[in-house]
Amino acid sequence: MSEILRPEDHPLPQRILHWSNLICFAFLIFTGFMIRFPFQGTPMNLMRNLHFTFMFIFLVGGIVRGFISVFGKERDIKCILLTRKDIKQIIPQILYYCFILKKEPEFEKYNSLQKMAYIAMQVLGVCQVITGVILYRPETFQTLGYMLGGLETVRVIHYLIMWIFIFIIVVHLYLVFTAAMAQFWFMLFGKIKKDH
Repeated sequence: MSEILRPEDHPLPQRILHWSNLICFAFLIFTGFMIRFPFQGTPMNLMRNLHFTFMFIFLVGGIVRGFISVFGKERDIKCILLTRKDIKQIIPQILYYCFILKKEPEFEKYNSLQKMAYIAMQVLGVCQVITGVILYRPETFQTLGYMLGGLETVRVIHYLIMWIFIFIIVVHLYLVFTAAMAQFWFMLFGKIKKDH
């Protein structure tokens, strides 16, 4: 991995969408818990409306990010897709993160695990939208819900995917604050600040 942080690796539109996703995830997780485990006096209509508002923002952000990745000025679709080299580096990258290997495997913009997480989040995001819409309008999407095993199964899938998102976010934050503070400052403020 190059130690040089290049501003072109994270252009402004990508940084804005990155933080938009963080805000969406925070609200989606919070309101999701309130919907799944309401306490007495929970304003359920407000929770559902907030949940769907931020789902819509997340969905639009995902579509915009996909468009930028493929057609934008700073298209980076080739940086996201896994290559044969990435597949070979999955185990070494895990060993590096587990402090077993001292030298991190070489990579360009994203390492193999980052690419896998990025791809997984896109697929899981689509699954969350589909299961969420089924839960919101079960009578409209009764057939689709039935195909996925029924409403309770859809609810469990939606809930489990949320926990996968939480796991990925926690690991991401851990790695940012332990190995990529320069990128954090750049993503937050758009300014390069060297790690201390």
